Order: sequence, then C-alpha cells, then structure tokens
Amino acid sequence: MKRLLCAAVSALAIFIMHGCGSSINYELPDEPEKFNTQTFVSPTDKDDSYIVIEYNGKKYIPYGTLKGKLKGKDVGECLGYIVQDGTEDRNTRIYLLTANENSDYLAEINTEGFMEQPLFLRAEDTKGKNTDTPSYIENLGYDFWR
Repeated sequence: MKRLLCAAVSALAIFIMHGCGSSINYELPDEPEKFNTQTFVSPTDKDDSYIVIEYNGKKYIPYGTLKGKLKGKDVGECLGYIVQDGTEDRNTRIYLLTANENSDYLAEINTEGFMEQPLFLRAEDTKGKNTDTPSYIENLGYDFWR
C-alpha cells in the first residue's frame, strides 16, 4: 500500500510538472511594446492588402495558423500587445518563437479566446528566401507569400 501511494504521488508530481512546462506564459512584460497595426499593400498587386505590425524595423505580415499543438516550449518572450485604430487590445499579444532565432516569425495569440487559433506573422524581408518554418505553422497560402 505504501509503494502504491508513493507511486501515485510520483505520477501526480510528474503530471503537474509536465502540465506546467507545456503552458504558455501569458504575462505581459513590465513595459510592453504597443504594436500599432498598419495596412500593407502588396507591391505586385494593389488589390492585395494586409494588416501588419513592425518589430525591430521589420514589417510582419500574416502567414499562417497553427498546425497541431503549440507548446509552452515553442513560445518565447511576450513582447507586447496589438493596438488597432487607436484601440488597445491587451488580450491580443505578440510573442517571439523559440525555434526561430532570426525572428523571421512572430506569434499573435489571444489570451482570452480559448478557441481562437494563433496567427503567425512572417517578416516581409523573408519573401522569396528559404526560412526555417517551424513544423507547427501551417501556411495559409496568402497571395503575397506565393
């Protein structure tokens, strides 16, 4: 009985530690960046426009959505939140991705919408270049990226 209890406690501890390690840290930094959205018009098709944000001097354009599951270990630092048309949306946050040290991709995650899929944004300057797209990103086939 004592061994069974010890095994159960060990299994519970492993389950709790695994669960905590797989969750995304939704906390905003002390001084979050406010990502003002802009409109980007494709230089090759004036009818093709996107809402974009800027980070470190680069424009980030929607690229894809989640394929599979996003784990806490995949998501890096929270950078800040979206501001659209002057309205702050502190629940829609921008994150770095741990698998992408060049910051070719960012994640836009809504902390309140448990059914909402993350949106992955790709740096405009990577168009036509080979990038290491993380396996959990599904390309949505936007015209700009073709």
